[in-house]
Amino acid sequence: MDIQKKQKLLDLIDKAGKGSIEAAEEIALAYFTGSLEGRKNLVKAKKWASYAAKHGSEKAAEILNKID
Repeated sequence: MDIQKKQKLLDLIDKAGKGSIEAAEEIALAYFTGSLEGRKNLVKAKKWASYAAKHGSEKAAEILNKID
């Protein structure tokens, strides 16, 4: 993972930790598609999508449906 992608992921995690559901959605999508790490990580995608879906994110619920 290059430095810019790593920094973007860290920034998103920081925002999600402060309650940003949009950031949690973006993290879930990145892990689901492999866009930040260069490979998919469905365990992490499910974790972040579950968090966002629990807080009302329809996009995250769609990701969960695709994983399960």
